[in-house]
Amino acid sequence: MLLQLPNLDDRRWADLVDEARALIPVYSPGWTDHNESDPGITIMELLAWISDSDIYRANRISDSHIRAFLGLIGVAPEPPRPAVATVQFELKAGAPAQPLPATLELDAAMLDGKRGKFRLRDGLTVLPCSITAVQVQSGGKFRDATGDWNHGRAIAVFGDNPQPEDALYLGFSGQFATGDELSLHVSVEGKNASAAARQRIIDELQQRTQACRPWNSCASQPDEYPAPELPPHHSAHLIWEAQTQPGIWEPVESSDSTRSMTLSGAVRVKIATPPVKMRLNAVMEELCYIRCRFISGSLDEAPRVLRIVENAAEAEQSAPLWEQWTIAPGVVAIGTPPGPGQISSLRLDFDAAGNIVSLEFNASDSPTLRVIVLAYKPATATQPGSLVVEAVRIGMGSGAPNQLLQLSGPELWAGSVSVFTLENGRSKTWSAVDSFVASGAADAHYLLDAGVAELLFGNGENGREPPAGAPIIAVAMATNGANGNVPAEAIAAIDTGPHNTALLDAGASENLARIRNRDAAAGGTEQETLQHAEGRAAALVDQPERVVTLDDCQTLALQTPGTALARAMAIANCYPGLPCYSAPGFITVVIVPHLPLGRPVPSPGLLRAVSAYLNRRCVVGSRIEVVGPDYLEVSVKTAVKAGTGQNKTTVHNAVDAALKKFLDPLDGGPEGGGWPLGRAVYISEILDTIAGVAGVDHVTTLQLQATGCGEQCGDLCLDPFAIAVSGLHVIEVS
Repeated sequence: MLLQLPNLDDRRWADLVDEARALIPVYSPGWTDHNESDPGITIMELLAWISDSDIYRANRISDSHIRAFLGLIGVAPEPPRPAVATVQFELKAGAPAQPLPATLELDAAMLDGKRGKFRLRDGLTVLPCSITAVQVQSGGKFRDATGDWNHGRAIAVFGDNPQPEDALYLGFSGQFATGDELSLHVSVEGKNASAAARQRIIDELQQRTQACRPWNSCASQPDEYPAPELPPHHSAHLIWEAQTQPGIWEPVESSDSTRSMTLSGAVRVKIATPPVKMRLNAVMEELCYIRCRFISGSLDEAPRVLRIVENAAEAEQSAPLWEQWTIAPGVVAIGTPPGPGQISSLRLDFDAAGNIVSLEFNASDSPTLRVIVLAYKPATATQPGSLVVEAVRIGMGSGAPNQLLQLSGPELWAGSVSVFTLENGRSKTWSAVDSFVASGAADAHYLLDAGVAELLFGNGENGREPPAGAPIIAVAMATNGANGNVPAEAIAAIDTGPHNTALLDAGASENLARIRNRDAAAGGTEQETLQHAEGRAAALVDQPERVVTLDDCQTLALQTPGTALARAMAIANCYPGLPCYSAPGFITVVIVPHLPLGRPVPSPGLLRAVSAYLNRRCVVGSRIEVVGPDYLEVSVKTAVKAGTGQNKTTVHNAVDAALKKFLDPLDGGPEGGGWPLGRAVYISEILDTIAGVAGVDHVTTLQLQATGCGEQCGDLCLDPFAIAVSGLHVIEVS
């Protein structure tokens, strides 16, 4: 879908000629020859052609203007994004635990046939253990889910109807030692468990934090707020435990980014007392067990896990740009050189040939260039030295307006780019902007086109120009975008580049027997085209951002980050507890989660989460109240006649199942999408439901009964906040 741009003037050449010819009698009555051979008509047609060209240009809107218009509504073409994969490591037999640092680079074949690199987001320690058995305890019963786990089928880790004390048991072969840190990665099923869902939760928390600033202290507010951490689940609480003695489970220190098994993420378990090998329930092999137990609260829906991988961490498809700089002979560095792979604050100068002519490490008395130093070889009196850094010199300032510089690509991860100039021994930091429109002459701003790895500087009026002769240095990460969405088993080796040489101990990779990504990498994208951004902007027109109508209220309630709602219904001019009175300005939103099964009720934490999300978006003069539904239990007493040759027990069970389905809060009702809020239970619909069951010949008697009401042959009315739910039915089959 593209933006529908207005047609500023729909007249064409023929229309202009006809309009001008029609005006001749008004302005020049003596002009009677209107044929094309008349010189005046020829001139008029020429002017009409010029006007037609002007109209054509007026209807053409340039890409730069479209970008500016999209920026007004907060839409800009998305830059390239790196793919993310979960990488698992396996030790050789008899090898000791092997620590692997964050940013370790792994080699992989990209989709375009080229080689690329993945970097570990977090470090981990590879332990000599592996998951051998997976068991689920639900409702006091154990189920061996190892077969589902081995075949990649989703596992309801706390059962289909999670309750406190339900647990997931992981049995490990191998041994643990005191102080070991076990790294797990959990992949949860569903769109609410994706990386985008995680980011929505963080973004909402950040926006809420900024919106709560004091009104009387605007001057003291920071320009940038620190990125908030992922908040815990609004209701559910889990604990990780290890079996240290038969039947004895001790809590273990853990860091869990899965938000109570509702998001895909990492789990780190610190072993204080090593678990002992024991048999557990149906699994006869003696294993070391670690469990995740649901201890309190409630979940919106039952978590279903697709995969649990041990000794694993997430890796993103990106790699830093690096370069080796030559140190001129005779240059003596000041300060203590950093170790390989460490960050240092540098103060340095280059000569016209690009050689370093002065160098100071860990400088602190002036703005400096902070980079990761991979290797350093000091210069001697006669021989040059070298400095390998994760930064690149992309050019020299020309002093000319609109200087354009190219980085080595292929594409850049926009969030990783930093640009500096070295001016009179000092480092000047430049900031990326979307447009130079608001940039002043002294603002050190630049435009980044991450898709083609280009930097554009200002013209001296809108944006500062890099001074002539000033070296321009960039710190950036390159990515292959969509080509990084490699298939499973494509990541299989540690890269041998300078980054790993500086980072990894010699021989560390020899302890590893296998490196693999069991699932395909995902999330890598190319730079978004302007046309696609236009379509995204057009789609936003249909997406509500404020609670204006009841439909907006229901839509936004279902979109509350970090929640999983099955239904949301909004009622205008109604207040909870006073359903029979009109309450102008109030909107009551009734929400229904997926759990508990049969009669789902929102937890207090879920009510607070939805209420906070909606009230930040409601219009002035309205108030939103979020509540759970009331349930009216409806029982049916009926006598039916079975068809000839039909089994009475089968008919009885079929009628009972049909009634339960029709009176289901989530899947029942006349439309099959859940019983409508406040809708009466009509006896005619119950009759149709029973009569439609296979094997039923006809219905002899039918009565409805609800809580607080006796048996009746008529309809049952519900209050505005009530939903019908199935009770126990009395069915006689003859």
